[in-house]
This record gives sequence, structure tokens and C-alpha cells, in this order.
Amino acid sequence: MLNVRRGMKRFALCLALLLFAGACGGGGDDDPNFFAVDFANDAFVMVGGDYAIANSADGEVFLLQAINCCGFLETVAFGDGLWFTAGSDGVVLTSTDTANWFVQFLNTGRTLRGAAYGKGTYVLVGEDGIAFSSSNAGAWADEDSGTNDTLEDVVFGLDRFVAVGDDGAVVTSDDGRIWDIQSSGTSADLLAVTRGVARFVAVGRDGIVMSSLNGVDWQFEQSPVTDDLEDVTYALSVGLFVAVGHHGAIITSPDGLDWTERDSGTSRKLYGVAFGQDLFVAVGENAVIRNSGDGVEWF
Repeated sequence: MLNVRRGMKRFALCLALLLFAGACGGGGDDDPNFFAVDFANDAFVMVGGDYAIANSADGEVFLLQAINCCGFLETVAFGDGLWFTAGSDGVVLTSTDTANWFVQFLNTGRTLRGAAYGKGTYVLVGEDGIAFSSSNAGAWADEDSGTNDTLEDVVFGLDRFVAVGDDGAVVTSDDGRIWDIQSSGTSADLLAVTRGVARFVAVGRDGIVMSSLNGVDWQFEQSPVTDDLEDVTYALSVGLFVAVGHHGAIITSPDGLDWTERDSGTSRKLYGVAFGQDLFVAVGENAVIRNSGDGVEWF
């Protein structure tokens, strides 16, 4: 069991500025890139370059916070009352309130790219197939994912963890500790994965979209775009999958099978998307933020 912490301390976050959704907010060349966003426990949290973390109660106005360090955060998730985010050089930060964060570095110099929680277990995956599990997000165990391909994302759903990555890599686990290699049927990089009511959806390079009923058997779906798709989410109350990517690409689907391109109103790269408070929130390059209530009209 790993519990390696380098320079472990409590960081007091400095309030920097407000970021607003829509054309008038974000988008400046000096604004940080935000690579991931999630919603849980009545809050949105997005993370990105320069260890930037921003939180919001409504998904429209974000309070940007700063940590005096020089790396980047790639992923953010929530489980059992605890937010956790991870990124370059094996950094992991945890918080119970989205304002005060505790930092540790895992025993790896590689970047952590995906995070998920399920069955009482926190899971992180990343470069060169690294995988970690923890029961408390404090002490982490180094697991064997079975692949050396970089794992870009991981999700928990339908009673299992599913991670996807470069060269079409897919690995699954019932407990976050023992992983099995699956065949996706593609060599394209899969950059993100989510699950709907009864289906997993993975997206990636050149607009690729794939779906699976169990995380093991995958099929190709017709994509309306050729832009790289960086993230995908599912909104249960709306009954809609939304995927986002480069050049402001946004595509939606009610079932993960039939997809429609939408106008995001931006040409900047969108790296992350989440749903909460009856609102889709997409974030990306130079702090761009786009909102939608239905996944169709974006502002």
C-alpha cells in the first residue's frame, strides 16, 4: 500500500478572479486551460493548467482559485463526500468543501489522467497504463492495469470500472484493483468514457464514437464530426449524451447510438463537460465556458 507524500501540507487557496460562462467570459490568451469539470454535492468543480481549480454553485459564474505550484490537473471526480483531482507528476489533491485542498504526490512521475469512484474505492489511471486504488483517497495502492498504453479516462457504472486510452485500449475491473484487458476493435486513441442508463460511450481521436452494453464488447457509432472529442457525459434527467472536443465541437445523442452536431458558439478547444443543476457545462481552452439547458442551444 502506497502512502508516499512529498511536501504534504494544507494549501490555502488564493482567490484570483471570476470566470463567467458565455462569450464575454474566459477566452483570454492568458487565461488557463481547463481540462476537466464535474458536478456533485451541489457544486461544479473544474481543473486545469497551473494547478488551477475553480468552483461554482450555478455552473455560470466560477470562482478561480490558485495554488502556488507549477503543474497541471487533468481530471476531477467526487465520491463519498470527497472531491479528488489529479494530474502531472502524480499529484493528487482532495477536498471536502471545494475551497480547501490537501496535496500529495504518488510514487510516480507520470501524469494521472482519469479518476472515478465506486464500490467504496477511489481509482486513478494515467500514462503508460498506471493505475492506483484507495479506500480513503489518502493511502494509494499501485495496481497492474494489464496494459502499457496510456489510460486517458475511467468511469464507474453498471457495477464495474471501465478505463479507456491510447491505441484503443480498454480495461475493466470489478473492484478497481484487478483489471482485465478488453478488445475495443479500434487502434484509435479513446480519450474519454461515460455511462448512461444501460450503455457505456467512449469518444476520441478524429471524432470516433463507440458504445458498449457491458464495457467488454464494443461497437462503432456514426459520428457527425472529425474533430478530436475530449470528453463525454450523460444527463439522466434530460436523457442525453453530450460529447465535446476541438474547434468547439459538441455532439449529442439520446441513446449513444445516433449523434447530432450542435453549435457551441466557440472555436476554442473544449476539454471537459458535465451536467448538474439542470445545466450542461463545457470548459476548455483559455478558460472558455459554455452552458446549455438542453444540450442543443449553447451560450
